[in-house]
Amino acid sequence: MRRSKYGRRRAAARTIAGVGAVTALLVGGPVPNAFARPGPAALVVQPERAGKDTRAEVQEALDAMVRAGAPGVLARIDDSTGSWTVTSGVADLRTEREIPYDAQFRIASLTKGVVATTVMRLAEAGRLELDRPVGDRLPGVVGGADRITVRQLLNHTGGLADYIEDEEFKDPAVYGRRTYRPEQLVALADGLGAKHEPGPSFTYSNAGYIVLGMLIEKVTGHQLADELRRQVLEPVGMTRTFLPLTDPELHGPHATGYYLPAGADPQAPGALRPITEINPSFAWAAYGLVSDARDVNRFYQALFGGRLVRPASLEQMRTGVATQHAPVFPHYGLGLESAGLTCGEMWGGTGSIPGYETFAFADSDGNRRMTLSVNVQRNDPGVADMVYAGLDALNQYFCGRPYPLPPR
Repeated sequence: MRRSKYGRRRAAARTIAGVGAVTALLVGGPVPNAFARPGPAALVVQPERAGKDTRAEVQEALDAMVRAGAPGVLARIDDSTGSWTVTSGVADLRTEREIPYDAQFRIASLTKGVVATTVMRLAEAGRLELDRPVGDRLPGVVGGADRITVRQLLNHTGGLADYIEDEEFKDPAVYGRRTYRPEQLVALADGLGAKHEPGPSFTYSNAGYIVLGMLIEKVTGHQLADELRRQVLEPVGMTRTFLPLTDPELHGPHATGYYLPAGADPQAPGALRPITEINPSFAWAAYGLVSDARDVNRFYQALFGGRLVRPASLEQMRTGVATQHAPVFPHYGLGLESAGLTCGEMWGGTGSIPGYETFAFADSDGNRRMTLSVNVQRNDPGVADMVYAGLDALNQYFCGRPYPLPPR
């Protein structure tokens, strides 16, 4: 099912056809190394305003994502002309109901941007220092805590392993029914051993953001959910966003979330399993937030528009270290990720959690924002077509032209 909703404010139109969806993101993080090749230096480039209305092209890109295997996909665009939303596919494979325009979803690692913004605000207030070891406030929290700085946790250069690689997390149908404490997650990562010494190398680790959540609680004396709400969610007006601890439900309108079990054939009938309700304690400060596309776009508008942190802090957040995923996602800053589009690097984030995957990016001053949500998590090699279709949707909107596909 294919729908669009756009106009200066909210004129609605409907057409028929199926298709749309997203990504090859790893659990809670960036895309696999299948896309890797050396990338350019980190830059914030103001994209050219497309010289034509790109709604039809964005719709076609969403349709391509569904053809590539996503149940459904939603994209919302906000800019100076207003907002518009398009969908493709279905919210539920059994009932074939339509995707709600205001659908909530688990935004996964976009959580990291909110956590990083909170850390930056605390640093601006003099309550912590980015270049001091995290062990100064949390002694022995993890191996090497006396050498790993807060900044290195923010940009994944601390060398920590990722707890999601532990055997405990093989099957989301199992671990999604369990409750984990932050200390347990960090201990699981620690048990895997450090990937490397703290330094310039990028190694994506959700464990680093669990430690940052613990640091926020230590510094403020508040629960993480309360501090995120006070520092970011309320000032920005993100009224549909919250951090659940163990609550498995999505309480607003939403699409059914699906996942592809490891080793399953994505083309086999019934291969995608529903997993909307899941205990999110395994994700917490790393990738646990629930939100919707409106709120995500509000976040990037406020952050890049200078309403949340000072210019010097924002510059640090968008100063990235090289990842292994260039040229698709070439750099990672402090809680922010860049996408390599044809009109330059765009900053924002990607996320993946059982049930949902997300792309969200904005131009340099936050005037043009796009959030794309897919109601499936897939980590199989065939997901590349979904990723590239998602990049095409972003490129069509921001750059006014197709995203170039790699040679087959």
